Amino acid sequence: MKTRIALTAVTLLLGACSLSPTAPPRAVYDLGPAPATATSGGAIAWRIADVSAPPWLGGEGIAYRLAFQQAQRREYYRDSFWAAPPAALLTQRLRERLAPPPACTGRPTALLTVGLDEFEQVFTGPTNSQVVLRLHATLWPAGATGPALQQHWRLERQAATPDASGAVQALALAVDEWLPQLDGWLAASCR
Repeated sequence: MKTRIALTAVTLLLGACSLSPTAPPRAVYDLGPAPATATSGGAIAWRIADVSAPPWLGGEGIAYRLAFQQAQRREYYRDSFWAAPPAALLTQRLRERLAPPPACTGRPTALLTVGLDEFEQVFTGPTNSQVVLRLHATLWPAGATGPALQQHWRLERQAATPDASGAVQALALAVDEWLPQLDGWLAASCR
């Protein structure tokens, strides 16, 4: 009788475990390690402000849009997230990689501000997607002498897979493709 009760209790406990919902694994992504190639070097000629972003880019969700169904609707992957809001990840990458070009050495410190406008995966079909990185930068002269300089960029890159992992990889590549463009613009601004 004791054995039967013990077996029944074990069976009930195991059955309860199998009925309880299990949470899907949560995947957390960042932009990965910065590429080994350095941008231009030199003494500090500008300060880099935290990257700004609109409220809809303020969370950790990885955004996507089904343009072939309802282009006005932004969705987020349920079980995949950024380690921090995209603007914070971009700020970190900028500060890791961006140094003023030699042409700016010895100049008064200017302020570089970057605004992140779009950072999402766009599906043109059920298995075809690309990422869109849209941003703008403003170089504010030291002591407000002279006009501020501004530049806009829009980069699109095909995602290798139609999922969060594909979006993250393509967005990280787009960011690393943009940094040399920003660097070139800043170098030209110092002349």
